[in-house]
Amino acid sequence: MRVIGARDMDTLVVASVEGEIFNAPIKELEAEAAHAKVKDGVTVDPIRASKIDAYLSAFGPLLDKDRNTKASVQQAADSLGISISSAYKALARYRETGRTDHLPPPTRPGGRGKPRINHRAQQIIEEVIEKVVLTRQGASPRKFYREVKSRLENAGLQVSQSTLADRLSRIPEYRFTKARKGYNETRKTHDPILDHYPDVRRPLEVVQIDHWKADIEILSEDRTEVIGRVWITLAIDVFSRMVFGMHVGLDAPSTMTFGMAMINGMTSKDAVASEHGIEWDNPIRGKPVRLEADNAGEFTGKSARASAQHFGIRLKWRPIGQPQYGAHIERLNGTLATRFKDLPGATGATADERKQLRPEMTAAFTLQDVTKHAWLMVDEYHNEVHTGIGKTPLEKFKGYFFGPHGQRHRLPPVYVDNLQFRMHWFPLVTRTIQRYGIRIDHLDYYSPALRWLVRNRKNYGAIEVRRHPFDVRVIYVRHPDRKTESPDSDDSDEWIAVHVRQLNFPLASIYELQQARREALRRSRERTPEVLAKIITEQQKHIEEAKKKTKTAQREAARKMHHDRMRASASTASFPVVDTATGRDSIQTPPAPKHLGPAAQPVAPKSDEGSLAAILADISDEELDEVFE
Repeated sequence: MRVIGARDMDTLVVASVEGEIFNAPIKELEAEAAHAKVKDGVTVDPIRASKIDAYLSAFGPLLDKDRNTKASVQQAADSLGISISSAYKALARYRETGRTDHLPPPTRPGGRGKPRINHRAQQIIEEVIEKVVLTRQGASPRKFYREVKSRLENAGLQVSQSTLADRLSRIPEYRFTKARKGYNETRKTHDPILDHYPDVRRPLEVVQIDHWKADIEILSEDRTEVIGRVWITLAIDVFSRMVFGMHVGLDAPSTMTFGMAMINGMTSKDAVASEHGIEWDNPIRGKPVRLEADNAGEFTGKSARASAQHFGIRLKWRPIGQPQYGAHIERLNGTLATRFKDLPGATGATADERKQLRPEMTAAFTLQDVTKHAWLMVDEYHNEVHTGIGKTPLEKFKGYFFGPHGQRHRLPPVYVDNLQFRMHWFPLVTRTIQRYGIRIDHLDYYSPALRWLVRNRKNYGAIEVRRHPFDVRVIYVRHPDRKTESPDSDDSDEWIAVHVRQLNFPLASIYELQQARREALRRSRERTPEVLAKIITEQQKHIEEAKKKTKTAQREAARKMHHDRMRASASTASFPVVDTATGRDSIQTPPAPKHLGPAAQPVAPKSDEGSLAAILADISDEELDEVFE
């Protein structure tokens, strides 16, 4: 079955193998994909990945056109130094798959495109480039050749001068400028950016993302205590001005909040509408071509870089002290902040306004309430005429894909919101394999599927590990060399689900684990898994007992309920994993959170419910004290 067009934003036109053409609702296609066995990663082709930016720059103006002139294709080919036939093949790969990371040709297994020099020699060349060539003083090519040859001779290696010259010529000019003249000069010379986007010609070409703390106090889930303000992570599509994605919660900006906002943005908004009972037309979904953010750690760290690389998203960070580079997201934040001022519990912008508004007395929204209201504000904003584009954001977005005479452009790709998709937005860490497995935050993780990696651990350095932000009992390990372990394996073997060694470790989020580590340090206790498990259990029990007493406990209880909801949404899809011990596929699903309330406690049978003894047995000492008082 292949897609040949779109009937509207929610329905695709597909052709079966037999040639029959019919309409297929995207919802039904998503449901089929969610229950099908999906691949949990792709084999990384570093050489191909390194060419993506260059190919996007050359072919960018051609991707949205159904037909391109030979001159325009020749120009793109010349800019890349490839033949025109290779350029046409690149466009064919994109039109067949819809993926920009397929523009560069796949790396051949040997021969052309594959490094022929020794791996150690490659390291020496890179080291000399970084420490000798790309410095403030710089170095002439002659000095570079002498230094490299000297180090290679000491290592018993040899590389021809033509190879060194070729490697030196492939260093981008902007890297020389940045090393010798600094960042500001590089920005002026190689990266000129205006405060508007005249070149943005289609939805999702540029998405801006940022965090802000809403000026509103919220209540605990039982509405008995004010627990503080919420953080909102917001992303906007620059072309249409539609809200691309949003996450509302009590957690401060982090890799987790960034990932949740991106998951929401790239997938269908039907789940949001269903959860909050909203009827709307909100079709925005898909993958941004370029994602712009400020220089906060959650946007510039290795986790964000790896996630963006996996999905073929180009990250661009706004310069410090130059807010015009993020003008669209700043204006959207200001628009929503203004609307929050009219809500109960609004704090105002100054201390005087806070005294006047008295948010502690007027607060009426829980976290769920304020999340729903934020989405209602977004829906209202989508249907108001935007002065910058002369129409509503919804009309601008849909008008690009459909006109009076039918479909005009290809719809954005559809991503199924399951564990396999979410995992690539989970926090990323790197760890080395040890005999006991993998250790993260004083917890040891092991699975029989790691046995081969443990035996061959000296051949591999640090490997990638994705952590479930709401369940520390499981991690996902990226196999660095599955083909060597099992030549017959496929790409679905790439990620391995590994559980914590301590089987009775309580269900907890990364935030709760970090709190337990700090508490163990305060108590001068060794941070063993047993000690951390005990502290987490004590803290969860304390929250349940004290949540009606203190604002802090109420906030922690609300945060835990929010994490439970996020965990539940990520636990609906199974995760295919291959057990290398048996060679069989096994389905591992993270266990759902268990809630044991008063109704779940066993009740002893009563022999005579009408007797005085039975009545007195049902009255607690506290109730008796209240009666006598």
